[in-house]
Amino acid sequence: MKIYSQNIYEVVENNKRKHILIIYNISKNHYVGLTVHTINFNNLTYMESINRFIDINDLQEYNISNIKRISLC
Repeated sequence: MKIYSQNIYEVVENNKRKHILIIYNISKNHYVGLTVHTINFNNLTYMESINRFIDINDLQEYNISNIKRISLC
């Protein structure tokens, strides 16, 4: 699977902003994604193609209303 930085979005959840990598489009309004981090902690997985770390244990479903914009990381 090829991962691109264009698949990273800014999301607001519980009044907190975070970046996610969309990996699957469930429907027009629902997506599955992983949290993206710029620093490594807790043995996160490094993705060379996006130069970021992802938390593969944090797979979540997101609603289009939570997604605010494409991230320019």
